[in-house]
Amino acid sequence: MNSDRQPDVPTSVLRLAETLVMLAASADEQVAWVDRHQWCVDELALDFDWANGWVPLAVNERSPGLFSPVLHDLLQRIDDRLSEMSGQANADKWTPDGLAADPGWAEVRHLSSQALTEIATLCLIVIPSPADL
Repeated sequence: MNSDRQPDVPTSVLRLAETLVMLAASADEQVAWVDRHQWCVDELALDFDWANGWVPLAVNERSPGLFSPVLHDLLQRIDDRLSEMSGQANADKWTPDGLAADPGWAEVRHLSSQALTEIATLCLIVIPSPADL
């Protein structure tokens, strides 16, 4: 930690990557993560929203330009897709069956996997596996 109590850049990037790992994970891995932590399925999106709300800003403040425009675009697209899937009308998407069957989740997995590929090119962190989270 730095003197101003913000995580350093690698730690910040790791926090974001951890949320992306779970969004990119298979439905079975996502359900196992939710069960392991005794959370609801919507925690997948809430966790991403938390990290995406501060990590890109913190990284840009400390290392301007480190996150490519491609990565920023992918993060925005993930956020947009999760927002489109939210709300009471979409409650069926936020169940174990929804994780496995909904096409929106397939898109989120694909975008999250692409974002992780972009993060890996930074060579700052080791991308964790879903089982480690």
